[in-house]
Amino acid sequence: MHFPKLSQLQSRFAVSLGGTLVLILIYLSINRPSFAYAAELDSRIPPDHNHPFSPDSFENGGFDEEEDFASVEHLREITLDVADIQYDQHRGTQDLGAKEYEEGELYVSSNTRKVAGELRKRAPDGVNSLSNNAPQNMNIELGVTQNWMFSQDEIEGPHSENGVGFPSDASTTGNMSDDGPFRRELSNRQSGTPIWITINVCLQPMSNTSTNEMPPQIQLFYSASDDIQKPGATSDGMTGTRIDVEGGYGIIQSNATGDVYIGVTAPNTTNFQGMWNYEIAASNDAPYHFYSNETDLLFVDGDNHAALLVTPDLTDAISNSTTYQQWMETQAPYGMFAHDQKNTSILGVSRSYCGLRNNARIAANVPGITNNNVGTMTNRGLGGAPKEQFYISALNASSEYWGFLAMTGNSTATGAGVIGGGGRVWSNMTFSTKANDNCALMYNLSFCSEVAYAVPSNPDKFSPLDGLADLAAVYDSYAAQMYQYFNYSLQQIPCNTTASAQYSLARNCDDCARAYKQWLCAVTIPRCEDWGNNAPYLAQRNMAQNFPNGSTPSWVSNSGVDAQVLLNAVQSNSSRNSQIIDDKIQPGPYKEVLPCIDLCYDLVQSCPAALGFGCPQGKYQNMSYGVRDPDPGILSCSYLGAAFYLSDGVRDLGVPSMDKMWVSLIITIVFLFC
Repeated sequence: MHFPKLSQLQSRFAVSLGGTLVLILIYLSINRPSFAYAAELDSRIPPDHNHPFSPDSFENGGFDEEEDFASVEHLREITLDVADIQYDQHRGTQDLGAKEYEEGELYVSSNTRKVAGELRKRAPDGVNSLSNNAPQNMNIELGVTQNWMFSQDEIEGPHSENGVGFPSDASTTGNMSDDGPFRRELSNRQSGTPIWITINVCLQPMSNTSTNEMPPQIQLFYSASDDIQKPGATSDGMTGTRIDVEGGYGIIQSNATGDVYIGVTAPNTTNFQGMWNYEIAASNDAPYHFYSNETDLLFVDGDNHAALLVTPDLTDAISNSTTYQQWMETQAPYGMFAHDQKNTSILGVSRSYCGLRNNARIAANVPGITNNNVGTMTNRGLGGAPKEQFYISALNASSEYWGFLAMTGNSTATGAGVIGGGGRVWSNMTFSTKANDNCALMYNLSFCSEVAYAVPSNPDKFSPLDGLADLAAVYDSYAAQMYQYFNYSLQQIPCNTTASAQYSLARNCDDCARAYKQWLCAVTIPRCEDWGNNAPYLAQRNMAQNFPNGSTPSWVSNSGVDAQVLLNAVQSNSSRNSQIIDDKIQPGPYKEVLPCIDLCYDLVQSCPAALGFGCPQGKYQNMSYGVRDPDPGILSCSYLGAAFYLSDGVRDLGVPSMDKMWVSLIITIVFLFC
């Protein structure tokens, strides 16, 4: 078959027409999600379903029109005074959800003034009913199966509330998703209604043999067939589909076209005594309970009784934006749990919010748990973006802990009737405490505000209970005084001048002041490590002195140099700043994480040559500075804003934005057709 030969003008028109049609299709796909939208629920963030109740959503109400039409129409004419029906909305939702409605029973909605005649399907005998986002708490004994039903009336019923969500603007998606309409469209295109059934184990049986033996997990079963209304494990085998429960958390996600039946089976074991307690919930919005495989919690540093941890950046908004300010002014939204790794029984509930709340030994910023541990907003660290920090104390020395980031509810609302109201938990991370008491954790200084790590200390002079503020003042005031001397010198430099008269076209005096402050705080406030830590990048300090408690250190060289040589060397037998550390604080022997050499390089590059800054070379550099290790888990040198595994945690906790993906796609299409 021969095609007609196009002229040059016709060819150009054809290409332009093709490109225009492609761009129109892209525009329609962006503005009409029903064109082609594949949605996958983010395990951390619930969608928004703040849709008002509509009687039309019940479609015939579940009754036979011919038989009951007259009686129902009569009932619809009866008007109730809303003032006579007063109850808390969330509690009312939970109470209504717990009822079993007989045929002909009245159903009164808190969103309407009419009595709507509803014929609700009763759950089979021995089966409990679940309502939308209305959790139920139950005890279950060894070897017992309990059954639940999420009825089609509830599945196709009204949606629950979500809350206002986190701050967001055009520059960031924040942490709350508004994809309710998208999920509606997805539901309309697929067979059935999306549902989520989740379970959290809150309490476990105790071992008969070992305190650290982990109990077996309860079993979760699922059936969408009326032929299997009581799924679960029996002596004859299993009925229904089994869903794995790990760490006390299980989830069923499906598209339902009718009633859904659930079974909860407790293992029959002789190694444990007592019972399980669990919370189960069903939702047509999003999972009521959440678990994420991400850790999203970073260990900054600690001493022998406390630790400091932070979340990754919570937004990428610029510092002068409204979103940035809202984040900094908001109440800290996250909490955390911590637990000594010597007690492994908590692993049985490590993915359950109520399980951690009931079993974790340590918590911070968790409602209902009162202690000295706190969670606050901060913008300290690389990038200066808002994040949340946790200071937890009452830890054991020389111990390793699991840390769990958590959230009560969905950050702005909690409990029955709320999407995601059951709380959420992130995967555990590991952190440890120091052995010696002459390193003290310090943060939130006035001048060196980016300092957040353990520094050389003396518990006899600066008590860990009430003396750390005085210790911080010693370091901070000294650094501020040294900076003032530098500032006098910087004022002699012609900073506000023409470009041709400036000392550099790439850097200015503001860059110089910033670099000097970073360098000054890092070198005058050394990062302290235990004397017994034999990492090769650590420098030994004050090795000829005794510890504050009078004990003598062991002289072990970790650099291949004879101990006597180190004893005679100034750098190993004194501190970096003897006037402040050795004379006033007197910490005794400790090891220092040397400042990173790039801090010195940045200082030299940012400041005018007239100030005379320079970095040491050869062995003198090795004695004064360290080099960053490519492994993000190793802090081989000290820099402000440092945190363990920082490169693994720079992602935003919010929902990834699709805007940049669309822009990239459009640009690619344009280049292809133009």
